[in-house]
Amino acid sequence: MSTYDFHELITYVRENSKFFRDLYAHLPTSGFRVSDLPITNQDEYWKHNSFSNNSVLTDKTSDGVIFKSGGTTGNPKFSYFTKSEWNKFTLDFGFGMDQLRMRDGDLCANLFYSGDLYASFLFINKSVEQMQTKVTQFPITGQTEIDVSLKIITDYKVNVLFGVPTSLINMAALTSEPITCVDQIYYGGEPLFDDQRESLLKAFPNAYISSIGYASVDGGQLGYVDSECSASEHKVFPSTIIEIVDADTGELIEEEGRVGKLIFTNLSRRLMPIIKYPVGDMASWVQVGEKFKLLGRSDEGARIGPVTINRDDIASILKGSKIDHLVNSFQLVIKRKSGKDYLHLFLGRLGKEELNSSEIETSLKAYFYEQRPMYLKEYQSNIIEDVEISLVPSDNLLKNPRTGKLKLVIDQRNN
Repeated sequence: MSTYDFHELITYVRENSKFFRDLYAHLPTSGFRVSDLPITNQDEYWKHNSFSNNSVLTDKTSDGVIFKSGGTTGNPKFSYFTKSEWNKFTLDFGFGMDQLRMRDGDLCANLFYSGDLYASFLFINKSVEQMQTKVTQFPITGQTEIDVSLKIITDYKVNVLFGVPTSLINMAALTSEPITCVDQIYYGGEPLFDDQRESLLKAFPNAYISSIGYASVDGGQLGYVDSECSASEHKVFPSTIIEIVDADTGELIEEEGRVGKLIFTNLSRRLMPIIKYPVGDMASWVQVGEKFKLLGRSDEGARIGPVTINRDDIASILKGSKIDHLVNSFQLVIKRKSGKDYLHLFLGRLGKEELNSSEIETSLKAYFYEQRPMYLKEYQSNIIEDVEISLVPSDNLLKNPRTGKLKLVIDQRNN
């Protein structure tokens, strides 16, 4: 359960990972700083981090666990941990959970998702086991029928809920009367919006509501919450390095309040190194190097309820469709209606010839759902709204007014 010295980690990774050896070929063998390393390109990272012919891993996997990252199929991404790394991940996150408001004797319902190589249920289960606070866990899972989950909660007077906001909201919507035994709700995997908080408090009027912490199966333990944290704020784990950089220039941000892309280095993982990795969120420093505030998704991907759609997901869909020759750019816009998230995909079209846009959009939506069945499943389960696809002139796509660069992902949920 090691936390490695930064230079020790880089030396090991350069010696054992071809991908990182090539990436750092220009660096001296010593004397460099974290800021001297290039930010890892996500597309290239996952291109070389496939299940076969892998050039990212530093060793063969023989004693650990493998999860599927991202929540979509088509080109699945796999995240590898040795047993020691998995234990360190959950040990750190368990420490973070100890900083929450749980007390000895609390009864906790784990409502996160399990199965299909999904990490969250198992991750929370083991993190709870690593806590110093003595609690009892009810491993219900998010797939259990809501009425069954509610009966367990009320029959056993469960007072703490862990889960994804959309699942918790669906549960709240089906409560026939307020459930007063629940005094804490901890969410993760996606942001919680004010209207969702109000819905939860109607169903669970005595509940204190907070993030359970910040983590990803790609990166690991990203941040924890304690009594000093306000909404969306997290503290940096000692076993990690968090950087925030300007989204356009890559300039390192070392001032409070300035928004940039969150870049993550995990000092306890070296089988699948996570070094200068863009996790896909925007953030700003509350206390530089110690506490940050999450501010929505960046250009790496769009989180739609429990589903993540990355740039390469859309590129892959377009490549396999019959309209890729018509499109030269695209934009993912995260929107919200009726209290649920959805993706509006804008495709920038080439040329000015007349096209039957409605027919093209309908055809592509069907293909999108064929390639990304998890989105369809969550839509049919009333967790998120139907995907929308619009074929528009490329000039209609939103650009950065300062640089003219295309904004790949736009989060309009707070608009």
